Amino acid sequence: MRSGTLILGLGNPLRRDDGLGPRVVEELNRRGLPQGVTALDGGTGGLDLLRYLEEWVRVVIVDAADVGQKPGQFVRFDLREARLLARNGSFSLHNAGLGEAIALANALGRTLPEITVFGLQPKSLDWGEGLSPAVEAGLEALLDAVLEEVKGDDNAQDSGD
Repeated sequence: MRSGTLILGLGNPLRRDDGLGPRVVEELNRRGLPQGVTALDGGTGGLDLLRYLEEWVRVVIVDAADVGQKPGQFVRFDLREARLLARNGSFSLHNAGLGEAIALANALGRTLPEITVFGLQPKSLDWGEGLSPAVEAGLEALLDAVLEEVKGDDNAQDSGD
């Protein structure tokens, strides 16, 4: 049964800015989320993303992505735009990312939730921990945008109760 809103942070915290998604999840959980909204670390995703997508009414994905911006800047996509990206090549930094998971869902005839994607341009994907200063500087604006995105979802049904 589908319920609630999921904020899914993707990435590998051992690859500098690729750790953005897990860092966002950590910060959001520390701050507290509206009722019916859950934030989870989805790691490096891959086709396992489909499992997450099927369990929720709405999914907000946060990931470091090559979105053609200056490092630390982000863009917001909806599912229609994400489908276009899947056709034109994945914008995800992971081998199998969101575009491939959406393509798999479509091929299997699966119903997808409402999906919103926040992609933030990385500066460094080198091995190491911690976000680059440029991405760290953009983090607060990204957190505010994600919270604004889900603030009306506090009445979402939560099957965990």
